Amino acid sequence: MSSGDDARVTSLGTRRSASSADLRAEVERLSDALTLAEQRRRTAERTLADVARMAAADAADLRARLTELEARLALAETPASPAPPAAAESSTPAAAAAPPPTLRRRARRGLLLFGLLAGLLLITDGVLTIFWQEPITAIQQHRDQAALRGDLRGLQRTLQAATPKVPHETAKARMQRQATALDRAGRSAGSAMGSISIPKIGLRTVFVENTNHAALKRGPGHYKGTVLPGMTGTVGLAGHRTTYGAPFRRVNELKAGSTIVVNMPYGKFTYKVMGWHITTPSDASSLVSHAGQHRLVLTACHPLYSAAQRIVVTAKLTSSTPA
Repeated sequence: MSSGDDARVTSLGTRRSASSADLRAEVERLSDALTLAEQRRRTAERTLADVARMAAADAADLRARLTELEARLALAETPASPAPPAAAESSTPAAAAAPPPTLRRRARRGLLLFGLLAGLLLITDGVLTIFWQEPITAIQQHRDQAALRGDLRGLQRTLQAATPKVPHETAKARMQRQATALDRAGRSAGSAMGSISIPKIGLRTVFVENTNHAALKRGPGHYKGTVLPGMTGTVGLAGHRTTYGAPFRRVNELKAGSTIVVNMPYGKFTYKVMGWHITTPSDASSLVSHAGQHRLVLTACHPLYSAAQRIVVTAKLTSSTPA
């Protein structure tokens, strides 16, 4: 997916059947993205060609000046009989240095240099997006994550104060009560909810409430309508794979048994991956809660640089520890 193409992760919370109109819309969107990429490539090629021509002209100009200076130096170092005054005076204009480049020429060089830098930046952005992630949105998301970590610490203090301990209450019951309280609090979209860590793919990030575009720019998002860790049912998280930090870029590398740790303001929850599969954007079956089950589901666009499908990772709860 090109930069920003996976920014709109279609909510799986709403069921709808795929139709030919949906497929045509997807084809048109990808065609537009391809056209834009081709235009950027052609612009970069033209800019580089113009700069190469200007560099060649400059090199030829410098070569001519060097030849002229070498000739003058050789003439100055060669003993010669004194020239008649008239002849000496007549040679003065010829020995004058070439005039400096005009303002127009300098402006043209400046524009070409700017075009070269812009082209190189576009090419660099594209290469980094393919082999790593989109760098500009990554910087933005890194800044947002710093703010979310502070938000999460504040949430923990607030939740602990709002849900004081109850005599003879088990740790499991207390975590469930706190999870239910947080779920009912109705956190605004983009607010910190917890953090997720996946050692196998080097991920550790704060996730937020909601999966709309603005929320997912800040980090992985919790599907509204799914439960929170500590409650019975399915916890659903969605995340980007190429933009805004690309937190779920490598989820396809997870294997059965891979560990996923979710830290909430009230406890630590460890899950083991059961597997992953590919489905359509409209398939919400993986997010359905089942009686007695404690599952975690991660979803993201698939394949990379496209929103045509969804990759769905399913994990089961293996242990929980109160905060």
